[in-house]
Amino acid sequence: MLVKQGKTTKIALIGYTLADGGLERAFSSLSQLLHDSYFEVHVIVLENKVAYPYYGTLINFGKYSKFQKYFKLKKYLNKQQFDYIIDFRYRINPLMELVFLYYLYFGFKFIYTIHSSVLEHYFTSSKGIANQIFSKAFKIVSVSSEMNAIIKKKYGFEKGIVISNVNNKIMNSEASLPFKYCLAIGRLVSLKQFDQLITTYCKSDLPNSEIHLVIIGEGEEKDRLQKLIQESQYSNYIHLLGFKENTLFYCKEALFLVLTSNYEGFPMVILEALSVGTTVISFDCKTGPSELITNEENGLLVDNQDFEALKIAMNRMLYEKVLYTYCKENTKGSVAKFSSEKISQKWITLLKSKTE
Repeated sequence: MLVKQGKTTKIALIGYTLADGGLERAFSSLSQLLHDSYFEVHVIVLENKVAYPYYGTLINFGKYSKFQKYFKLKKYLNKQQFDYIIDFRYRINPLMELVFLYYLYFGFKFIYTIHSSVLEHYFTSSKGIANQIFSKAFKIVSVSSEMNAIIKKKYGFEKGIVISNVNNKIMNSEASLPFKYCLAIGRLVSLKQFDQLITTYCKSDLPNSEIHLVIIGEGEEKDRLQKLIQESQYSNYIHLLGFKENTLFYCKEALFLVLTSNYEGFPMVILEALSVGTTVISFDCKTGPSELITNEENGLLVDNQDFEALKIAMNRMLYEKVLYTYCKENTKGSVAKFSSEKISQKWITLLKSKTE
């Protein structure tokens, strides 16, 4: 049961899309968390792409031209007079950020969320613009402690806060796959390094033990990955399932989850897997995995970008039954602090005061 926040507060959640990536999933999940906590939620998207569920009122400005959409956004913000704006955009263009800071968000309390260790995606490459963001934003919310520490070190910003993403997904039943498998989930893009995961899997002992590799996601690298699979000697054991809304079911059925990203923010796929009792192997990349996985307690943390060590870890999950069972037993309890109730309370505490 989520926490009721008391007096109704009006919130605008603003992002480019509600589809495809982890940032957008976090956007979707926060709309549910705030809506269920009795905030009045308006979900505003700037591009015409909505695939994930949303809660509250959806406003889609994506059907308008680039200039029209921003004038309409300003008009809508002024009309609704939101108590807070929570911003889920990538912020790359310095000039565009000045428009948001001094025109679109002028007169509002706005919160900027940070979802990746590549800070230039959220503060632009200009330190001057970053400093203006710090001075104008009501709060800067990072999804991991490590990310918040990086912001403090790089920019000298002392007032950031940490509120992790929340796992709001509901697991529905689907037909089980007719084989045992390990699982990877994410957009089929280069930073996820699924090509090297496929190569590492083929070098491991998993195929010869009839443990398949299942990858869930869509993206620009799909054709290249399919070709790589077709050319491998274990093509019948590697499966690209495309986009699946119900990833929790596949997580629960998997022997373990594998994460091979070059970098992350707060990897929801790890949280989701652990929450349904599935252990995880992950690179110790920036940022997030080390805040979710305790090595040899609920999963295996592998030296960052060491694919040979990744292969060894995959084989350990196959052969070391005592370790595997021990890690599985610790999965759910290890992520109790990321429950909807606890994350909801953090947001309510942040949003309850209009005078801070």
